[in-house]
Amino acid sequence: MENIKNLKVNMEQKILESERVVIVPHNNVDFDAIGSAIGLSLITRKLKRPSVIVVDDPIYKIDHGVQLIMDEARKDFTIINREKYLEEEKEGELFVLTDVNKTYLISLNDKLPSKERVIIIDHHAEDDKTIPAEIKFIDPSISSASEIVTKLIGLHKIKLPPEVANYLLAGIYLDTNKLSKNASSETMHVVAKLMESGANLNVVTDLFTEDFISDRRVQELVSRAKMTSFSVATVSASEDTEYTREELAKAADYLLKYKVDASFVVGNVGDHIISISARSKEKIDVGSVMQQLEGGGNQFSGATKLTDCSIEDATKKLMKIIQPTYYVKQ
Repeated sequence: MENIKNLKVNMEQKILESERVVIVPHNNVDFDAIGSAIGLSLITRKLKRPSVIVVDDPIYKIDHGVQLIMDEARKDFTIINREKYLEEEKEGELFVLTDVNKTYLISLNDKLPSKERVIIIDHHAEDDKTIPAEIKFIDPSISSASEIVTKLIGLHKIKLPPEVANYLLAGIYLDTNKLSKNASSETMHVVAKLMESGANLNVVTDLFTEDFISDRRVQELVSRAKMTSFSVATVSASEDTEYTREELAKAADYLLKYKVDASFVVGNVGDHIISISARSKEKIDVGSVMQQLEGGGNQFSGATKLTDCSIEDATKKLMKIIQPTYYVKQ
């Protein structure tokens, strides 16, 4: 495991040796993924190396606030889709993966170079599906990839533009559920630094303003919650309704407002895929639960996707894992 100062030195060397840096956030890009990706692009610019950010999600699946960031950032940073990347693929590229470490969660999984030209920056736990990389900074105790990248920017002594400070703050804001969970004193210190650089909490909060129709769908999910006798909220969505992963995640976040230790939301996300979003206040390691369902995450946040499976069957598999005896054994 790298420490952040070693990461800065080793990453800098790899970037300087590269013709171009390809920054790859996870599929279903969110605030943390895009914020940290843009922050990394700022670092490559300081080192005078070109970079591209590859986002291949269809526009209708991207959160409205994330889309606003991408539209604004395109004025200063290069954000392309997979098709465009394939048209201009180059030799000697360095891949930097941010907010992700699993092959099946990135759009360029078939284009990954040898591990010597891959860097991973993430806060989700490793498992047997973690991508081989010579340089990895993976620390589930840190709130977000945006927190890690903000520290790297500080080590590079880069003056943060206020708009990029907003993007990074939005990433931290998302993954800490608005600074209410997994926000350490170090996280708050990073938040303060971003605000000193011009980040505006009002602007960031506006990015999270809900689309009315999507918000109604999230609240419909919340209304289906069942509270178990062992302080867990579970939701099984209608088999006939297709949701975005963001909507499932928002419902899971919302359920933590109640007196529960964790929440799990099971829903159909299209393409014959059932997704589960999981959130925890701390007592229950939802990342470990998701790993048992071929997913991943960390103590506070996790997810998985299941194919050729109904919502009912996915819920049964989940409940078998999170029954009270599971926690007694821990």
